[in-house]
Amino acid sequence: MSEATTAKCPCAYCDTHLEFPVEAAGSVVDCPACAQPTELYVPATGTLAPEAELTAEQILRAFRGSVPKTKVSLLYQLGLVVVAVTMALLPVIYVGMILAAGWCVHFWATHFDFLLKFGGSGRAYIVKLALYVAPLFAGCVLVLFMIKPIFARRPRHAQPLAVNPEVDPLLYNFVRKVCETVGAPMPKRIDIDCQLNASAGFRRGFLSLFGHDLVLTIGLPLVAGLNMQQFAGVLAHEFGHFSQGFGMRLTFIIRRINGWFGRVAYERDAWDEWLEEWAAESEGWVAFIVMTAQVAVWFSRVMLKLLMYTGHLIGCFMLRQMEYDADSYEIKVVGSACSEATSRRIHVLGKVAERAYKAMRVPWNLSKKLPDDFPAYLMRHDEAVSSAKRTTWEDSMGLDPTGLFDTHPSNGDRIRRARQAGEPGVFSLTAPARGGVREPRGGLQASHATALRG
Repeated sequence: MSEATTAKCPCAYCDTHLEFPVEAAGSVVDCPACAQPTELYVPATGTLAPEAELTAEQILRAFRGSVPKTKVSLLYQLGLVVVAVTMALLPVIYVGMILAAGWCVHFWATHFDFLLKFGGSGRAYIVKLALYVAPLFAGCVLVLFMIKPIFARRPRHAQPLAVNPEVDPLLYNFVRKVCETVGAPMPKRIDIDCQLNASAGFRRGFLSLFGHDLVLTIGLPLVAGLNMQQFAGVLAHEFGHFSQGFGMRLTFIIRRINGWFGRVAYERDAWDEWLEEWAAESEGWVAFIVMTAQVAVWFSRVMLKLLMYTGHLIGCFMLRQMEYDADSYEIKVVGSACSEATSRRIHVLGKVAERAYKAMRVPWNLSKKLPDDFPAYLMRHDEAVSSAKRTTWEDSMGLDPTGLFDTHPSNGDRIRRARQAGEPGVFSLTAPARGGVREPRGGLQASHATALRG
């Protein structure tokens, strides 16, 4: 078929790429690979049309005063302290487990050395030697594999781009005004990346823990897909975290410890591959000894996961409360109705992003090409979504309940909180957010590719 008259899109269930006539776009067919119904659509191309740039006067005029701080009870703060202390004790418990394992290895080596004494037939001595060496070797491997995660380096991630305040003063002025509205400190740096998310954190990790050295990271797909009021609500939520001060610092400790346990429990490195290859190539008694070592490593991973889930369960309740507090700032700034609309919009954009990522695999697999402007690419996919599909996505967003191990409340719970608040909001400007953020095209195209590959 000719490229001009056909298009390709991935199956929504199995990712099989379906080729079809362009006039069939919008119809639903059964996938020939998995037999599931999937909607045909033409993958997006092109760039976004430029929006009229907003002025600082337009943006500032849309604010109608500040909002009161969300009161946090003393019991809640004490709860955060208890959770943070408990989380800090988990690594101490892990170190204690390493010391206990080391003591067991030493005990075996010094108290069961009688197995090395020669006696009986040669076959019997080999059996006794294996019985001595196997637990000793497995114990040493266990201790090494338990120590290794302590020194494991964090994996590299795509580096976001820092926004120059001289290049985009409008964004900095807007961010400063939202900070003033919620009573939060101004971040020292604003970064942008290609994630459908925004986040607030300490710029240098633990080195910035006791100051106001904060960084705000904004995902450009949010800027492309939201209006200014919705975008202000997202920022107010992040600055709600900034304004929590004490709670934000304790949350940082909880998240870092949880993240460390999760990373070392599931990541594999060259040591794991070496042990697996050795086990595959070994035979006889050597295979038995290596298999014993593998069982010991498996046991160490089980201990790590047990500590990880314990910490996750302890911390998740408090983390969800922190999210509710941050939501309260969003609701106060943009109003309950806009907060709900933002939740629905981001949920739909998430579904669109899944579709966009699947479609990107076609050119990537064929020619290793990725979109130069991912936000524009995402918006083209958003425009291609039928109204019926969009309604289905929105209607299903509140069906998932909040789980015990969820760090964020479910969409349904957040919307219910917003409706109960009944806030009118103090900011209303529905112009597209792209008019308030100037994308640094020169260096951003390479960053899109780097982030998407990562």
